[in-house]
Amino acid sequence: MVKRIINSEDIPMAEALRILEEKLLSANPSITDEVVNNTLDYLRKFSKVGPDKARELISELMKRFGLARLTTIQIVDLMPQTADELRVLLGAEKREFSDKDVEEILNLLKNARGS
Repeated sequence: MVKRIINSEDIPMAEALRILEEKLLSANPSITDEVVNNTLDYLRKFSKVGPDKARELISELMKRFGLARLTTIQIVDLMPQTADELRVLLGAEKREFSDKDVEEILNLLKNARGS
């Protein structure tokens, strides 16, 4: 049976973890597939916020700062803590960001980590 991709969407790691846990583990909690287990371990280890908070941050970053969705997903997945780390991710955007914008984004991320 040939399977086709019907839809493709970039999502944060937290959302990928939620989907895997809901769909795969609820259907078969004793999954022993090494790839699935390694993926789940990776996502659990490196997801910095929950899926709801990730969606909220992505939306806010896109609205307030005019960032592309993929850039916001990378920012939320990596949760940079310094201006230099953030500027590397912002380099994909086609404009410069002021020091004030960078600080506002970092504060937004800091608050999200703390909650």
